[in-house]
Amino acid sequence: MTAEQTNAGAGSPPRRLPLLERLAGALGHREPVVFEPSADETLIAFAELFADSGLTAFTATKQGRVDALTLVYDCWTESTRGPGTPAETFSVAWSPNRQGRDPLIGFRTGEDSPFLGTAPTVAMPQDERTDALLLLVTSRFVHLSAEQDHPLPVVHGIVDTDDGYRFLALDPAGPT
Repeated sequence: MTAEQTNAGAGSPPRRLPLLERLAGALGHREPVVFEPSADETLIAFAELFADSGLTAFTATKQGRVDALTLVYDCWTESTRGPGTPAETFSVAWSPNRQGRDPLIGFRTGEDSPFLGTAPTVAMPQDERTDALLLLVTSRFVHLSAEQDHPLPVVHGIVDTDDGYRFLALDPAGPT
């Protein structure tokens, strides 16, 4: 039993870690998560997507497939439409295509076959889910999240730096 579970008291459910802390643990990041303020273009674009969506919480994540013969990312989003409503999940795979081609055609469903080639492309929804996943697959970000907090939303991102991860928070003050 962890200290968090022990401190919760008998009969109390254990304290759940916030999503970004769980993600940091899954990525192997053991130190406390500290978000550095940033005015990164991807964070700004994600904040604009979130503001236009009408959602109360929104996350987008990509994770490279370890066992794939070629580069394939498993991608998913979680959207919450209102306080107390369950999150809606959308998932899809993405693999890069030839240079100069639209990254939208890299989204696929199902497993790739070594005999038949890549899985068929999938028609993506015409909403914030596709736009958020395109931000991920065309950048070094592996996770983007936003949550409505008055008066401004809180926007976070995790960037893969090859030798670790950077944890960024959109600086509401803007570029410095």
